[in-house]
This record gives sequence, structure tokens and C-alpha cells, in this order.
Amino acid sequence: MDKSVADILENIDLYAEDQREHLVDALGVAREECPVAHTTADGGYYVVTRYEDVRTVCGHPEIYSSAQPGIRGVPVRLVPLDVDPPNHRHYRQFLNKYFSRTFLLRYEDQLRELARAAIDGFIDDGEVELVHGYSVPFSAGSLARIVFATDNADLVARGVAAVNRVAVEGTPPAFEAVAALAVEAMAEVENSPADREDVLAALTRETVEGRPLTVEERLGIVTTLLLGGLDTTRGMIATIGYHLATREDIEPILRAPNWWRGELDEFLRLEPTVSHMARTVTRDTELGGTALKAGDRIAVHFYSANRDAARFDRPDELVFDRPVNPHLAFGIGVHRCLGLNFARIQLAIAFEELLARATNFRLKPGTEVPRRSGISLNSPVELHLTFDRV
Repeated sequence: MDKSVADILENIDLYAEDQREHLVDALGVAREECPVAHTTADGGYYVVTRYEDVRTVCGHPEIYSSAQPGIRGVPVRLVPLDVDPPNHRHYRQFLNKYFSRTFLLRYEDQLRELARAAIDGFIDDGEVELVHGYSVPFSAGSLARIVFATDNADLVARGVAAVNRVAVEGTPPAFEAVAALAVEAMAEVENSPADREDVLAALTRETVEGRPLTVEERLGIVTTLLLGGLDTTRGMIATIGYHLATREDIEPILRAPNWWRGELDEFLRLEPTVSHMARTVTRDTELGGTALKAGDRIAVHFYSANRDAARFDRPDELVFDRPVNPHLAFGIGVHRCLGLNFARIQLAIAFEELLARATNFRLKPGTEVPRRSGISLNSPVELHLTFDRV
């Protein structure tokens, strides 16, 4: 075993930059030898690495509570992410409408305009830093225009910076910064027209069990939307972009009609942009041969579960012809990602528009591809590419 892997297994730290390079390998060893691995990092927690154990945790919210979904602690509400059943369904019942594929497709033309505008900014150069030159402006613009219905570019820019900090640090101050932006976003909604129809406007009139949403609930939902909408799609565009630039077989795949119905799932499986979430054990139990006590904290590691050889053949490779692909990139159970339809629509449009105008992507010579630790494990921080115009 590589010494660096052995060192990591002695005390895993999911946010340690000096562990990032070998963390995936270490998690692979953990799946074989200690599938529910304990660490003393951040006050102590267990890392759940196997696919079936992750399914067990997500399928039993009465034993594994989501009330505190951040390993390092979240000092603000993240509704409905931090709500357990039965109350969880009250929020999802009205939120689901605004994130259905049918509802979101009414904005398809606007999303394509956002993608084309971003491409206009670099298409004549023959090169692009894909993360900040395309992925960030497109994903942030999509969230601002479609979910928040705002033209406040400064608010969105500060949102991108704040969410990036959460992804890398996962600290309470980082979450507080995002929550502060949620306050600003809701303040804009209060002064909007009465006939405005989007999720933020809905928060001012929807009820839960016959009562209006509290200010805390409204802000919690907006904070969750900021966190989920600004970083996940950004990361996946960059990740797919890396494969596009380093494998000749990827461009034909992305040019095929409806690739987002099948091949996209394999990208999501191999490198999910939300690597882990936290749960709290509510009563003494056993998981993967490890005894857990009430109050124990666990990290549900989706990235590791998606590479479990017990569930997926050739788990560390992109295999586009899998007959079934029950990956956990969007989670599973009651907390399955609210924005999964929005993500699929954005990713399909992002690459349809990009490949309509450019081809033959390559890594720019002399550049590196720095990657993240933390929640968005191994997502490219920068990705300098060259290309040819179509």
C-alpha cells in the first residue's frame, strides 16, 4: 500500500488539501478493510465508503438524521436539506413544482442565450479558461435568471465567491456568508410584482401545514438553492470539459442526441460534484460491522460509493455502455437532489451550444489543472483549453 494512502487511512480529513491527491485511493482501501472508517478530524466522525451502506443511511432518516448536514457544522438553516421526515415532505411538495423538467423547460431559450453570450466572450480567441470563462457565468447566470429572477450581477458574483468558499472550507463562517446573501435575495423579492412566478416569489405566499413560511424557513430555502445551484453544475461542466479535452472519444458522445439521458450519468457517477454529506446517528446501531452510538457523526461519501466494485464493474473508469447505472451523484431517498432536472437541462444546453461553435478541444500547453479538496472533491479549479472553431 502506498505510504501516503496508509497515512490518510490513519486519520482521514475530507477537507485536507495535502490528502486530496491520494484520498480516492485511500477510500478504495477503506471499502475493503474498514468500510465505516473513523477519524478524529473536525471533532471526530465516521466515513461511510461502501455503496450499500450509503443506501442504508440515506434510506433510514429515522436513524441517521440530516438535521446537521455539514461535517464542520452549519450555523444556518438549509431547508429542506436539514429537515427529516415527516416534515421534510411539506417543503418538497411545493418546491418540486418549480424544479420539474416541464416547468424549467419554459426557460430553455433564456438558458441558451446565457450560454451563447458566454461563448461570445471567448470564441474568437481559440482558447478559454473553461471554469471562469464559461462554467461560472453560465451556471451563475442560469440560477440568477431562472431561480432568482434577478439582474443583480453583483449579488450573483458575491454568491459565486461565497459558495466557492463553502465548497472548499465547509466552515460555519462560510455558510454564514451565503446566508447573508440569501437575506439580500429575499429583500428583492418582497418588492417584486404580485404576479411573479418563480420559486423565490412562491416563498412569500406558500404555506406549510396551513401557516405561512417563517423568515427563517424562507432564508433557509434560499441559502440551500444558492449552495446547490451555483457550484454543482459549475463543477460538472468543468469535469466533463476535462474529459472532452483529454479523450478523443468524448466529443462524439457529447454530440449525440440525448446524451444527457444516458452518458451523462456515467460522468456523474465517476466524479460527482457533491462528494459527501453529513448525518447524525439518533440511536445506537450497527453499520458495515461498526457499532455506532447516538450522537455519532458520519460522512456519507457518495464519491466513494459510486466507485464501489461490489456495485459497479470497472468502477474507476468511464464506461458508457453500462446496462444500468444507479449512481448516487444526486443522493438517494427523501433527500434526493431537488435540482437534478435543472442540472441535466443546464449540462445538455451547455455542451450543445459549446460544440455548435467549437471543436477539437485540447489542454493548453504549459498549463496545469489544479483541483479542489472538500465537498467538490477533485473538481477542476482552472481548466485552460484551446479549440478550433466549427
